[in-house]
Amino acid sequence: MIKYLIITTVPALFILASVIWLIVALVRRSRSRKVAGGLVVVEIAILVVLYFHWFAPKEFPRNYLNDAQQSSQTLAEAATAKGFYIGAAIGNPSMPSYANLVPKEYNSITPENATKWRQMLVDGKIGEYDFTQADAIVDYAVANGVRVRGHTLVWGKFSGRTYPKELDERIASAVDPAAELRQVMRDHITTVMTHFKGRIKVWDVVNEPMSMDGPYLDKHIYLNTLGKDYIAEAFQIAHEIDPSVQLFINEQFGNYTSEGVEVFFDLLKWLQEENVPIHGVGVQAHNIFKTHNLDEFRQFMNRVTELGLLFEVTEFDARIRLFDAAEDPYQAQADYITEYARICIENPNCIGFTFWGLSDAGTWFDYVPPFSSMLPNDPLLFDINLHAKPARAGIIEALESRR
Repeated sequence: MIKYLIITTVPALFILASVIWLIVALVRRSRSRKVAGGLVVVEIAILVVLYFHWFAPKEFPRNYLNDAQQSSQTLAEAATAKGFYIGAAIGNPSMPSYANLVPKEYNSITPENATKWRQMLVDGKIGEYDFTQADAIVDYAVANGVRVRGHTLVWGKFSGRTYPKELDERIASAVDPAAELRQVMRDHITTVMTHFKGRIKVWDVVNEPMSMDGPYLDKHIYLNTLGKDYIAEAFQIAHEIDPSVQLFINEQFGNYTSEGVEVFFDLLKWLQEENVPIHGVGVQAHNIFKTHNLDEFRQFMNRVTELGLLFEVTEFDARIRLFDAAEDPYQAQADYITEYARICIENPNCIGFTFWGLSDAGTWFDYVPPFSSMLPNDPLLFDINLHAKPARAGIIEALESRR
């Protein structure tokens, strides 16, 4: 994250300095005003070029609409036949695409936000829950024989968004902050898992324990108050409540060979040494600014499964503009998605591959700057009209090779 802030902040400061220099030179009638003016003109020209490269809307040929390959199986049927899960994140349960694509194409779903702690609370008040939206998503899935991944029980990033702001105030004023946080965490996990017991069979217990800024655990309220024991305790509480549920740790990696990856594996090994009931690792796999090295991804996944843990790709998307240099960007995107999925599918300990959205009509990229100004994003398996993109056929073919 720091790297991308530097990439955007440094040029902005440089441009600001140039403009100030030009203004001062004009006011003082300095000879340097021509140099300053020329520099500003060059910077504006560069910005215009970058705008049309990065931000101006583009249209890519949709050859797949003419060359669509038909399969005798739906995607969900192909996955179920191989004991595999192809999933999608569900934001709005009332969207027609939910009923149109689930359970026909997806045999697993993840509530995108509805089972996050802050989103389940009434006015952000700890202990006051409203499960209405979450129940609408989960009940439809269960009624249609679709697996549900719960996301997520403990997530320390972004106070007031992923967890209630009230927690900061409560822990700061507590006589015994550690005891208070342990009790709040236990109460929350107990309430949520009890409410969804029998309906949600897999939970992301701890989400994104790693920092976005360096090779260490994220220094948020849980780590600062309880140390890394908070991770072990969350898993132990979840297992006590329902021993039948598969419990995952979920993380996003910019690459799969960094120093942070080694810290993550040290964490996994520590959890196992402490006999913590962790069953699997989820990897988010958002392809945001670049695509991932797939050989490194394979090696990473193999390292996880060699520890005896299950593996899932839990939040996949790949922006179409990452492939805009290809002759057929949608086919290039499909080739990448298919190979990513194939690596997972061919590993017996990898049990699922979830797209972070049902279709291109509902992707978080379209609502978050700067991506909301970099259209199209089109990062998913179906387009905005719910037409299958080429990766669907590729994944069905890949599933045929699963043992």
